[in-house]
Amino acid sequence: MKKLQDKLFKNYDSTINPYATRFTNFTWNSKGSFASVTLMRSRLLSVQEKEQQFSTATGVIIEWTDPRLTWNASQFGGINHLYMRRGRVWMPEIVPCEATAVTPVALFETTNVKIWSTGQVIMLSYFFATHNCKINADNFPFDINHCMLCFALSGNYGEELMLRGFIGTGEFDYEAFRAKPVLSVSYFNDEAALSSVFYHMVITRQPQFWVCLIILPTFFIGMLVLIGIFFGEDSHSLNGLVEVGLTGMMSLTVIVGILNDSIAKSKDLSALGRFVFYDIIIVVVAIIVILFTQKLRRRLKKVSEQKLKCDQSSRALWQYIRRYGASSEISRYTLFFIFFALHLINLIMMLIRPEDTGAFESLTSFNATYS
Repeated sequence: MKKLQDKLFKNYDSTINPYATRFTNFTWNSKGSFASVTLMRSRLLSVQEKEQQFSTATGVIIEWTDPRLTWNASQFGGINHLYMRRGRVWMPEIVPCEATAVTPVALFETTNVKIWSTGQVIMLSYFFATHNCKINADNFPFDINHCMLCFALSGNYGEELMLRGFIGTGEFDYEAFRAKPVLSVSYFNDEAALSSVFYHMVITRQPQFWVCLIILPTFFIGMLVLIGIFFGEDSHSLNGLVEVGLTGMMSLTVIVGILNDSIAKSKDLSALGRFVFYDIIIVVVAIIVILFTQKLRRRLKKVSEQKLKCDQSSRALWQYIRRYGASSEISRYTLFFIFFALHLINLIMMLIRPEDTGAFESLTSFNATYS
């Protein structure tokens, strides 16, 4: 083992990139080489809608080949691999891109890498990262968002070293992430070189909290307000109707405040925002309609009584109109079922989950070379 280490590291410089071969003709790199990132594990920690970010705990296996670290295993007692400290070997500059914060997980001060006799170097890396992503809350709380985990390799041209990505057999947080095809993108010109790998992730919200503690209570509040408007003791007075309506709308504004603190501002209302807004509209319109029908009934009753005194030819018709004006049960039941049906339709439309139409093509529609 000591002889093997002396052979490999006696004149080895970990600060020098072995792939500066763009204008040379080294036989070991005549067709270029690859470094790879294999996504083994990714767990969603949090989603920050207002900041348009999501945080993950991610584990990857990084592999590359260093042609200076090759040996003939038969000449060294059959040793075909060894372990070294990370700082002893050169490593390509692979970093998570489009991330605002990256915190590596280090159980010890250093990390080991595995070196094979072919020059292949393997390293396992765990890190916490906060990634940027456009969080679309239009269908909140049933929203499905498409985001990217990105890794970039800089400093090498395509003829020298390129980055590619794979998905390993490790554990994914499938409830939050569903890995889509890996996309490798390379940008090269005479002054800059960048090779990137994108992992397309799908973040699906678990809506049980919002359904049980926001949506259903909102529905029941609206239903009780409608019952109070059409059948309450104060439903015959203007002040009573306004009081019932204002009480219901104040309860709904509390929910509006919860939404304001939970999701990012956007030009369009979220599905839950539309649900609450439509409930408020239904309550307001119900109050206006019941006030209008009360005034209409009083007017019809007065007119019918006058007509019955002076018009005997249409007596049956005006008697029917007078009975309608004197009794409010028919109109109240009819209007209640109409508004309750609208209220129920609003709930059903809220609970219909949107289909994931997929956004992979739109997310990767920039000008790039696919490999």
